[in-house]
Amino acid sequence: MTRRHSTQKGMIKDALARLDHPTAAEVYEEIRKIYPQISLGTVYRNLNLMAGDGEILRLPFSGAPDRFDPNVREHFHVMCSRCGRIFDTNHTIPPGLITQIDHAVEACTGVKVESRVMIFKGICAACQPAGQT
Repeated sequence: MTRRHSTQKGMIKDALARLDHPTAAEVYEEIRKIYPQISLGTVYRNLNLMAGDGEILRLPFSGAPDRFDPNVREHFHVMCSRCGRIFDTNHTIPPGLITQIDHAVEACTGVKVESRVMIFKGICAACQPAGQT
C-alpha cells in the first residue's frame, strides 16, 4: 500500500538519519527541537506505519523500548549490556554460516526461514576495563 508523504513523516526520516538506533521518544525529542507542535502520538503512529510498510526496521528489546533503524538491508546488531548502545555489525557474516543457522532453525521448528533479526549482546569497547577489548 502506497501512503502519501507527510511533513511529519519526512521529519521522522530525517531524525532517524541523524540518530543512532533511536527509540520513539528520542525521535520525538529530536523533532520537537525544530517542530515543537508535533505530538508523541504522531511519531509513534508514523514509526509503526513505516515499520509495517518495510520502510524502516523495528528492533524489539525485551523489557526496553523498541529501537528503529532506517537501514532496511539485512544486517545484524550488537547491544552493549552496560550502556545500552546499539551497533550495526560492520562486517558481513559469511553467507554459509547464515545458511547453517537457517537450516538448524528449519530442522527444529519446521518453519521455512524467510528473513531473520539477530541481536547480539555483550560489553562494548568503551565499557570494558582497559586492556580487555
